[in-house]
Amino acid sequence: MKVTADRTNDAHRLRGSPESVARADDTGGNRPVDPQRQADFARAVESSQARRQHHGSLLEQIERLTLPTASDPSLYSNERSIELLQHVVDNVLPRMDTDVDIAEMAAQVLTEEITQRLEWAERHAEAGGSH
Repeated sequence: MKVTADRTNDAHRLRGSPESVARADDTGGNRPVDPQRQADFARAVESSQARRQHHGSLLEQIERLTLPTASDPSLYSNERSIELLQHVVDNVLPRMDTDVDIAEMAAQVLTEEITQRLEWAERHAEAGGSH
């Protein structure tokens, strides 16, 4: 279809009511759309939008189902996080393909974090023991 400036726009058709919507049939002529089918379609769209607002999109639902569930609270303990940070310093950083200065700086930052977590755990244990 070629769009030209001299093409006339059927403004009445564009502003018509839903009942006046027509579609081309096999012969090329127009026939009115069944109002019941149009109402069914509108309800289906509204239902889909409401479901999406309540449950999220299908992709979001699938992503939620594939996320692992953490059933062991010790996975989030301070000791476990220290172990993981130390593993990164000892095993991951040396194997990374980065500049030596960057790896050393990252190791220094992680070591400081480990030290702070150990100090916090120590203070927490002292505060718990005094009660």
